[in-house]
Amino acid sequence: MIISALMPTTGVNDMSFPERIETSRLILRPYVLDDLDAHVEVLSNWDVVQWLSNNVPIPYRREDGENSIREAIQKFQDGQSIQYAIEDKETGRHVGGVRLFTITAETEVGYWMHPDFWGKGLGTEVLKAAISAGFDEGTIVRFVAQTAEKNYGSQAILKKVGFVDGGAVPAEYYRDGHQEGGCTAFFTLDKADWLTQNATQEKVT
Repeated sequence: MIISALMPTTGVNDMSFPERIETSRLILRPYVLDDLDAHVEVLSNWDVVQWLSNNVPIPYRREDGENSIREAIQKFQDGQSIQYAIEDKETGRHVGGVRLFTITAETEVGYWMHPDFWGKGLGTEVLKAAISAGFDEGTIVRFVAQTAEKNYGSQAILKKVGFVDGGAVPAEYYRDGHQEGGCTAFFTLDKADWLTQNATQEKVT
């Protein structure tokens, strides 16, 4: 993985994350307003939205997308949370997004991708890159992630990256402003475990 063009993002903790992350097939970069059409396309797709636990409006309008992108840009600049747009290197197509929520010692990570890119190992590639950047910055010592209880594809990605299954926990979802009950599968990844896993992989390779 190549990490280049470090850009300080100054917030309460004077955090610094890379402005651009390159993997073998993808580019992770801050959102821009030119992402609007593609962003709306992804979050208008029910195959994607049905697995997201946050309150994504249905239908997802351009106004919703623009507000979301503007918020992501501002929070990235302030260092409050880090949200990268995912871009396919070969075609330049917008793939989806990955977000490190409020940056503290324990930070939640979430991600979403257009179904055209599912089943190709790109979710693992994205998550590894984001996790690596998060731990390298220094503030985060543990990542947490939550998925819908039956989102087995996302759970498989988390486990492949090294997350530990913490079991199902009660949760409240909001779908287009309506509260729904249910459970989420909860996962954690400690920095010490991440460093150990990657050190072992480097020795093997």
